[in-house]
Amino acid sequence: MSLPTSLDQSPKHWWCSQKEEYSWLGFSYHVGGCPSRAVMTNTFGWMRLSKKARYVRLYGGCDHDGFDDDVIEAAAEAGVGIYALIWFGFDNDDKWKGRKARLLHAIKENPKAPYVIRTVTCGSEPLYDKVLPVLKLVAQIEDLKNQLEPFGIPVTLSEMPAGYKANNDTPEIFKAVDFVCLHSFAFFEGNATTADHAQVAIRNDVEYGLKHGRGKKVVITQTGWPSNTKSWKANSPDAIADIAQEKRYFEVLDEHCDYFKANRISWFAHIYNETTLAGWGIYYGNGTEKFHFNPRTSC
Repeated sequence: MSLPTSLDQSPKHWWCSQKEEYSWLGFSYHVGGCPSRAVMTNTFGWMRLSKKARYVRLYGGCDHDGFDDDVIEAAAEAGVGIYALIWFGFDNDDKWKGRKARLLHAIKENPKAPYVIRTVTCGSEPLYDKVLPVLKLVAQIEDLKNQLEPFGIPVTLSEMPAGYKANNDTPEIFKAVDFVCLHSFAFFEGNATTADHAQVAIRNDVEYGLKHGRGKKVVITQTGWPSNTKSWKANSPDAIADIAQEKRYFEVLDEHCDYFKANRISWFAHIYNETTLAGWGIYYGNGTEKFHFNPRTSC
């Protein structure tokens, strides 16, 4: 993906239709360490050229002034789109308000933004973490939609099915978002064993999103299987966490390519770097692969 020769071109027809996209989109990328523009340009470029990533889904938050502009410039240079995120965090504070303001400022001031920012996500598991009441989250989604409508940037919320279900399935959220973003983690199922048996949980999560989204596009924005339990323990005593299972899980996702194509389901691998979430990374801190990772982008 490269920017149009003239940024006066309307971004409305710049992006391909989301309903044409399916299977693997890219990596979930942690930005809590505030990577520099140069680092992101290099990393995003590698994702695009070496693994055919179409997008980078941001995870975590960076509160440095100018960071959102760095993301836009790095993505434009590397040729990837960005799933931007307003990060609420886990400290029950209001820093998210500043993150929202800075992101919106960057989008409105950087002419490249509409051709780089594929979507703005209002929180990652905000329902499960109870950061705001449902109706206040809806109000934030609607405000973002109003401010981003001139730029043609859709708005969503990224959440586990458990988070939706804990709030009576949040029909208000499903109605407000432009498309549905789900987290799918078969490893945490009460009957989890090995990655080979993850397909039931994956399909249940997808069907939940399709049902409650009432025809809206569904993207699995976080999914994976850990190689160890340093970050979180399993809920099943029989769940196996090792590198072989992590590798096998992504093979299972690839085996669902025809199913994803039929239902126009896309997914992101969570997460890119092992140093940002122990056990869940696909790459070690030194840049080497934990296992061979070459997911299907079409079938």
